[in-house]
Amino acid sequence: MVTAVMKIVTPCWRPCPAEREALRNGNSASANSGKVDGLLWYKDFAQHINGDCSMAVVQANNLLEDQSQIESGPLSSVESGPHGTFVGVYDGHGGPETSRFVKNNLFHNLK
Repeated sequence: MVTAVMKIVTPCWRPCPAEREALRNGNSASANSGKVDGLLWYKDFAQHINGDCSMAVVQANNLLEDQSQIESGPLSSVESGPHGTFVGVYDGHGGPETSRFVKNNLFHNLK
């Protein structure tokens, strides 16, 4: 059973081709690009090894206290190290400062 589950989820740890290309070209900003429509933020479909991937955030008020991130690529400071996808969702609990700090620092300190 574990082997069957691993066959399904292991490809999800690899970066999608568009992200791999952006990382190769040194354009990590493309991972942060998205579109804003009122209280909706979204990133259109990108190719993943097993299909398409996208992301959206809908906020309840004008001040977005929560933060989220997806980091795809090397999961260590060594380029030849393991590759995968890191997903973080951080709840602001009354203010955006802490969730923004965690978003900007957690992954890079774990890496």
